[in-house]
Amino acid sequence: MGTKYPDFWAAFLNGMPLGVLFAGFVFALLGVLLNALLKASSRNPLSDRTPVEFSWKFFWSDNVKRFVRSGVTTLIVIFLSLRFFKELTGVEDSISMIYCFGVGFAIDKAVMALKKRIGANEEPKP
Repeated sequence: MGTKYPDFWAAFLNGMPLGVLFAGFVFALLGVLLNALLKASSRNPLSDRTPVEFSWKFFWSDNVKRFVRSGVTTLIVIFLSLRFFKELTGVEDSISMIYCFGVGFAIDKAVMALKKRIGANEEPKP
């Protein structure tokens, strides 16, 4: 990557290898998925809103909006934190993949809490 506009890509990625960036994305998205699976395991199977038996089809269809919101937010946070780590900390080492996984795991909860808070502050529409 970066053969067409090398100056842009050099500034945009700041020398970060694409493999590190993609690995960070994968670990972060695994964190989002693990958080959702843990939440699904604590569901109430007798609820009217969920099936009694666990269903992967229901799991994916019920959480698609959540995955999109958390996934996009996670990708942005991971990119920014990997890209600006050296400038913000002055440390030459890069962020480990456990950090990326933790961001994915935690940001899903943060997005859900923010959604709940914003929803509570909105006035009902007539």
